[in-house]
Order: sequence, then C-alpha cells, then structure tokens
Amino acid sequence: MQKLNTAAQMRQMDYTAMHGKYGIQPAVLMENAGHAVAERADEYIHGWAGKDVVVVCGKGNNGGDGFVIARHIAAAGARAYVYILGQAEEYSDESQQHLSTLQAMEDDESCLLTYFGGTEREWRVLRQRLQSCQVVVDAMLGTGFHGNLREPVSSIVGLINEIAAAGALTVIAVDVPTGVNSDTGAVSGSDEEENGPLFADMTVTFGALKRGLVLYPGRTCAGHVELDAIGMPAPLLVQPEEKPAYLLQESDIAEVLVPRSPDSHKGSHGTIGIVTGCSDMAGAALMAAHGAVRSGAGKVFLRVPAQTAPYCIGRQPEIMVRGVGQGEYFTEADAVSVLDECAAWSVIAMGPGMGRHEETKAFVKAILAHGECPVVLDADALNLLAGEKDFVSSLDRQVIMTPHLAEFSRLSGLSVAEIQEDPFAAAVQFVKEWRVTLVLKGAPTLVVSAKTGNVYVNPTGNAGMACGGMGDILTGMIAAISARESRPDICSAACAGVYLHGAAGDACRRQIGSYGFTPMEVADAVPGVIRRMEEEMAVPLLQAPMILD
Repeated sequence: MQKLNTAAQMRQMDYTAMHGKYGIQPAVLMENAGHAVAERADEYIHGWAGKDVVVVCGKGNNGGDGFVIARHIAAAGARAYVYILGQAEEYSDESQQHLSTLQAMEDDESCLLTYFGGTEREWRVLRQRLQSCQVVVDAMLGTGFHGNLREPVSSIVGLINEIAAAGALTVIAVDVPTGVNSDTGAVSGSDEEENGPLFADMTVTFGALKRGLVLYPGRTCAGHVELDAIGMPAPLLVQPEEKPAYLLQESDIAEVLVPRSPDSHKGSHGTIGIVTGCSDMAGAALMAAHGAVRSGAGKVFLRVPAQTAPYCIGRQPEIMVRGVGQGEYFTEADAVSVLDECAAWSVIAMGPGMGRHEETKAFVKAILAHGECPVVLDADALNLLAGEKDFVSSLDRQVIMTPHLAEFSRLSGLSVAEIQEDPFAAAVQFVKEWRVTLVLKGAPTLVVSAKTGNVYVNPTGNAGMACGGMGDILTGMIAAISARESRPDICSAACAGVYLHGAAGDACRRQIGSYGFTPMEVADAVPGVIRRMEEEMAVPLLQAPMILD
C-alpha cells in the first residue's frame, strides 16, 4: 500500500525531517526534489539534451524546486527559460540559495532568467517560447493551493493548456499540478475554462502520494504520476498518520487471494446466500450470483421471491435456486425460511433487483436483526435502509454497504456535491455513525474500515464499466471473497473485491475495447486476473496482510 497524505501531513513530515531529530537542511531536501523531477522526467521525455524548456517558478518552495530543476536540465543539455513570478526577496532562504546559483549560471546558451512582470511584451515573448519549446515545467503552486487561481498564474496556466492541446508540448508538474487541491482533488475554476487548472502529462510528487492526485478531477490533471522519496528518513515515510488513507496495490490484494490448499473442498471456499431479486428484476439477482461463482465461491444459493424463481432456475446450473414465499417480492413473513437456512451460510448478499416495497424493507430488517453471518448490502437494500441509521448501527454483526454516489447521498443525507467536495471526510463520518464497512463506489472507489476508520482507495477500473449491472457483480464478488478458505476480515474482502472487479474491467477493455463489454463478461474475466496474480507471485507472502480490519 502507498500512503495518501494531506497537505497538513506533508507539512508535518517536512518539518520533522528538517527541524526535528533528523536535522536535514531545507536546501538539501529542495535539491533532492528538483533533482528527482529532472531525473524522473528524463526517461519520460526521452532525454533533456537539445530541448528548449520553459520552467515557471512561483513564489513558494515549489518555485525553489523549479530553480533546482532548471540547473539540472541545463547540465543535461537543455536550454532552460526560467520565468520567476516573484521578487528574489520574497523567496525562502533555501529558494534564494538555489536562485543565486542559477543567476550565476545565466548565459545566452543554456539558461535565461526572466522576472515576469506581466507587460504586453513579456506575454508575447512567453507565448512565442511556449510555442517553440518542447517541455514546460510547472513549479508555480504546490500542496497549499485551494480555491481559484489568481493572476498572473491563471492566465499562464490557460496559455500553457492552450498551446499544449494544440501541439507537441509535454507538461511536467512539480509535486501537484497548479490549480489542483492536493487534499480533495478539487480544481480551480470548476467549469470555467478561463480559470481552470493545469493539465500535466506527468507529475512527480514527493515523500508520499497526495490524495488529490487519486481523486477526480485532480487525477485527470496529474497525468502519469511518479513518487520520489527525495531522501526523507524512512521512519517518516512509513509512520502511521492520524487519519490514514492508502492507495491499494496488487501485492496487497495478492495477500488476501492466497492460493487454495490442495486438499480443500467446496465447503472450504464458502457457502454464499444471495437473497435478492423480484419479479421484474431477476437479472440483477443472477448477476450477483454469477459474480460469486466467478470469484471462487464453493457453493452459491440464490433465494428469490417465488414468482421470480422460474426466471432463474436452470439459467446457470451451478447456482442453486429456490423460490421463497408466494409473491413477486419478499415480505416479512418470508424471513423465517431464509433465517432457517442462513445458519449454514458463510455470508449473505442482499439488494440487487430487490425492489423498494415497504414489506421488503421489513424483510431486510428481519434478516439483519436475527441472522448472524456477515452481510453485503447493495442497491435496493440500501435504499430501503435510508433513514435507519440507529437500527443498522445497533446490529451486532459485520455489515458491508456498497452504495454508489446517489445511494450514499440518500443514506447520509448529504448532497452529491457535498460528498464530492471531500469524499474522504464524508465516507469516514458515515462509517463512524453507521458502524459498517463502506464501499463507496465511484471513480475511484473508496473502502472504509468499520473497525479502524482507515480509508483504502482502489486504483483499478475504467469508464467502460459505467453500465447497469456492474454493481450487482461486485456484490457477489465481495460476498465470495469474504468466505474464502483463508477467511479474510471483511475490510480486506471488500478491498480485494473492488480491486479485482476493476482489474477484470481493465482486462475487458484491453481485450474488447472501451465500449460495450458487459457485467457478465467482467465476472468471466475474474478467474484470469486471479490466475495472473498467482503466477506473478514468486513465493508465498508470509507476512501478515497489510489490510487489517
């Protein structure tokens, strides 16, 4: 896993590194940061030699990094046109040190400095240079940005975006693209193109990943992201934060999806009860069951309302289907027979295609109140439970809720805009109040542990998965993974489910294209993704799983 830090956490890390027990000189960290950008970008742009590069340096330490970058790329054979947006005395001591070195280097061959005052001539020359150069380095603003860009930065960003969109201009951002909130991914200007953020091709970020680089729309602005430790002491890089968040990696998921024991049997791999559906939405129930089968469930029981059963029986022979009750949808009276069965089940999944009848709400509450095994709730089960925070939070069992944004809005009482303003905070507060493990589906999907409050961000998946039924597949997948032979904790199961689901969607995109692949095809791709993970594991991982509930 990779830590996802806030701006405040990064400031504390920097302070401890420089002014705490480690005593690293600020100018040294700035040197390391600038060198990291020059080195990391070198391969991306196929070498600095012979390239004309515009380096735009703001008034903060991000600009100081830019001074270092300019020195290194000039040494590597580039011609650096350095635009300085402040006066020398406005910069920090360490920035002034690097600026002084750069001034001593200035010549007509490899390095030219311009204190940008915004005159008509300076704007004309800047446009000409941007149109003729091959690379722009954005060292204007760092992790402290929020709100909207101001002049002249706003117009410089607009000019860079305009020229980059029209020609072969590569944009490299330092730490965070200018105009992106490093905590939330919010950007300057919203829909106002004239005051929008910078769109980078590559971002080199320092110490730890920033949350705004993995949350949209900031993620769109960042392009290819590379992380460099810049010489930070190792204990600072791995220390737990007060409000921890992590980006999931394949190695984390491989620890959950350990290979099967050679002497295992179907009972070892979980008995999954998919209790959902109604007469006009049988497909959702079947997709949830198919997701469980393709994710390695030992046995899958599908329980649907009696009048729905004929549409499900025999459609997938490996799924054991039985109708419950007499009607088209579940009622409270139907709970008794399901509760009798679920005593032998490893996990229950409810919600896809269930309908929103008041009688079905009573059914769902009865199953939750009297059952004992873990429960995965999605779709209509979530809609039925909106307004039932006190009931759900009082349950003495493990519950996973998997809402998309609209469902989460109904559950939490927050508007979609309020959620998107800071999804980390909204998700963590919800988990604290409802006492459930949360899978907040979206781009990206967040998983929040009921026990620790840790946030895990899923990096897999693509826009081709934006179609009806994908969430139903995910419901069955999470249920099946939670019942694996190794019996992972429910947060680990949820993380593995969303990662695999997205990875299977990515496999479909590669094989089929960005449009038109179906939820069932995503489920069918899951075994291949797991096989590849197993093959790439040279030796079994012996350490404890990093995702701990």
